[in-house]
Amino acid sequence: MSTRKVSYGLVVMVVVAALTVGGLAVALAGGPGNVQSAAAQTAPPTAARSITVVGTGKVSGKPDIARVTVGIETQAPSLQKAVDENKAKMSVLLDTLKKLGLADQDIRTSNYSVYTERVSPPAPGAEANANQMIYHVTNQVDVTVRDVNQIGDVLDKAVAAGANNIYGVNFSVEDTAKLEADARAKAVADARARAESLAQLNGVQLGEVLTVSEVVGGSAYPMSRAAEGLGGGGTPVQPGELEMSFSIQITYAVQ
Repeated sequence: MSTRKVSYGLVVMVVVAALTVGGLAVALAGGPGNVQSAAAQTAPPTAARSITVVGTGKVSGKPDIARVTVGIETQAPSLQKAVDENKAKMSVLLDTLKKLGLADQDIRTSNYSVYTERVSPPAPGAEANANQMIYHVTNQVDVTVRDVNQIGDVLDKAVAAGANNIYGVNFSVEDTAKLEADARAKAVADARARAESLAQLNGVQLGEVLTVSEVVGGSAYPMSRAAEGLGGGGTPVQPGELEMSFSIQITYAVQ
């Protein structure tokens, strides 16, 4: 009885082993080619090869416009007196600027302020002057001079008219469209040259443009080299030159 049970168990084990071997044979029947094909279906696609560069273009231009802030500060022990004196002197200054041919839209009030200054006693114990106040009144205008050769004369005439606050003289190009276009073209050419150099160094060929984006941060600023001073007999000034920089990022395909 026990012998029959053992024989039955052996038959079951043989059948299971046969199924296992058969399954392995079916799996191997597909061959290595089918295994590679399945792996290829699940693998991520290969990224397109590319080169990304940043090109920079710089151009310079001669300033054609000047800006300056001029004003008058008055002081008096009476606030009303300081205000009246400032008003009278400022009227003379504005008339002078307009007589130089400056348009109303090129003269803009930028600051009007009043502040007090407490006067210290002249000597210890001199209580009479302890609370004396001095009032300061300041009126300033931003002036745009559209002929840079006139800026020296404007400064001289403003001082002669009573201006005792003058600062912020700066030069710029009124219409920068032409400079920007030239700087942009140079930036694109610079980017192409950089990409071609990288492609050659890596033994590949440059393909079509994939993406183009402007790099924010281009600016115009005075160049280090000086220019000739302005003539005309006025205060000598140096407008120099302005340099505009433009950067662009371009991605090229690699063949």
